[in-house]
Amino acid sequence: MKIAVTGATGFIGGYMVRGMAAAGHEVRALVRPGRESALEVPQEYADKVELHIGDLTDAASLQGLSKGCRFMIHLASAHDHFTQEQMHAVNVTGTENLVRECEENAPEDFQLINVASAVIGMPVYSYYRDSKRVQEKIVRASSLRWASFRPTLVYGIGDYRHTAPLLRKCGAPKGTYWVPHEGLSKINPVHVGDLVDVVRTFFDYERGREDYRVFEIAGPEGIPFNDFIDLTIAATGGGVRRRNIPRRWVERMIFLKGLFKDVTKERRGAGYFSLHHEHDIRPAREELNFDPRPFDVGIRQVAQGDWWRHEDGGAARNAGQAARLGTGGV
Repeated sequence: MKIAVTGATGFIGGYMVRGMAAAGHEVRALVRPGRESALEVPQEYADKVELHIGDLTDAASLQGLSKGCRFMIHLASAHDHFTQEQMHAVNVTGTENLVRECEENAPEDFQLINVASAVIGMPVYSYYRDSKRVQEKIVRASSLRWASFRPTLVYGIGDYRHTAPLLRKCGAPKGTYWVPHEGLSKINPVHVGDLVDVVRTFFDYERGREDYRVFEIAGPEGIPFNDFIDLTIAATGGGVRRRNIPRRWVERMIFLKGLFKDVTKERRGAGYFSLHHEHDIRPAREELNFDPRPFDVGIRQVAQGDWWRHEDGGAARNAGQAARLGTGGV
């Protein structure tokens, strides 16, 4: 079966490409011009991966992306470290371009799988979150068959933007990890391999071919933020100590800082950690046999080796990290 993947050179996208190829599927990976070398595929799967050079913001470059594909996994996005204009161009306009291409060229039995981690979550304003919600609405309003996967915080080997910095901070030989709140709010991280596996399982789900399905994807249960940090410190063997700053003191510091400069970002952060991040994964459990690994198990697996110790992930990749990334089950 042939599957198209957008965002193929990203952290999750790379896992998705390798996982689908390892399962025997042919993969057509959307890669922006000049980013061809960023997609790392083990040699044994190289003949199963075809590159489509294009950009979501360039509608003409997408022509033919969905042709002959049974599924498309839409992962590409501009994250919140980009400007609002860039996020809109990729997440909103880019998705509109993609949907049009699929409506024009995809075969009759085609299905678009939208994967957007920011669709669910806290009612704390974020343009990125809003743009991803609009992205899902665009897909749902199209004439295409679709399914939506909504993962929460995704972690794993090779994530140099979030997971690696966390591991380095927790794995320091000494020091203090300051948590600017009581640390009781719950989060529910999910291992990237579990996300790949549940998407792959969906391919054989008969009901999913007829009904439009939405699945929240997270770990087996929420864990307090303090436990999240403590488990990560233990997994890395770090010598740092976690200490909490009570919320009332954080609010006072934000107030004082706000007398002199804009503190919108700080206020959003404080609001984010005042609410629990519980997610309903029962549909995925019951319909797709989703069985995610607990965070304490997953973070120990991810912390193995030295890949995360380098400030520049290129050192780890050049040492053969692609082989370790392997398939979704890593």
